[in-house]
Amino acid sequence: MGTNSTVDVGFVSRAEPQRHDLVVGSRRVAYVQAGTGDRVCILVHGLGGCRRHWAATIPALARTHRVLAVDLPGFGDSEKPQVSTIGNAVAVIDALRRHSEVERIDVIGHSMGTLVACEVAAGLPHTVDRIVLAGGPITSVLALFDSPIATLRRDPGLVNFLIEAATAGLPLPSAIQALIVRTPWARKLALAPYVPRPEDISEEMFGHFLAGVGGPGTLSTLRQGFGYDFTAALTHTRPTLLIGGELDRIAPEADLRGFAAANPAVRRVEILSGAGHLPMLEQPDEFNRLVAEFLSAETESR
Repeated sequence: MGTNSTVDVGFVSRAEPQRHDLVVGSRRVAYVQAGTGDRVCILVHGLGGCRRHWAATIPALARTHRVLAVDLPGFGDSEKPQVSTIGNAVAVIDALRRHSEVERIDVIGHSMGTLVACEVAAGLPHTVDRIVLAGGPITSVLALFDSPIATLRRDPGLVNFLIEAATAGLPLPSAIQALIVRTPWARKLALAPYVPRPEDISEEMFGHFLAGVGGPGTLSTLRQGFGYDFTAALTHTRPTLLIGGELDRIAPEADLRGFAAANPAVRRVEILSGAGHLPMLEQPDEFNRLVAEFLSAETESR
């Protein structure tokens, strides 16, 4: 899959994230970059998300990394391919790595992005140092695709994922987004499936969350979940940190603990008290501290 930059990046030192585009497989992919240096960290959003979900993470990691937060194909400002797939997303991550002219990267994924991160770690292990999975892996959601009735009976809280899936692909005009951001009861209604205390999320953070809604790649990516085999990805061998929310109803603590027990690559599981499915926006200081600590640890040999 060929890649061509549409801008002369240069990777110069920047105080603020700078918007760039990269052509991957004939489609334009948008991303922002902040920080400098040889260590590159790529941030991967979830279903119905975009790069702005990492607004509170980028400046913290840019102190030690060259940080790239990407809009996956069909999300945010990136063009939609004919079919949005996990494979497309993995190709984009590797294209960003090669464009950055580094051999190895750290990858941080959220929700659906945790599956992308695992696929990168499993399929391209020679390119990955460490991965951080936030709000995932979403193993119960994968079970929901295979056995929806039995899975919902076992874990009724997964109805929140169905709400996310039903609404994430609905475009919202910017004026409507602004109105929802300014209206407390509307913010609470929109955030309820994701966070336990919507009133604690600032207007700024909520604006970042809402920015990803309506991506044209949402439904085709969602359809891929039926029959998709993540077995190899979930058995990757790269050192991994899991960060979850105590009250996450989409990726509950039990899922993270189960994944950690089954995969020796998991070095730590951190559960944030009182947090839901958006730990990087709900508790950004603690989230950033945990990530920085993990990524700064001595790199292990492969």
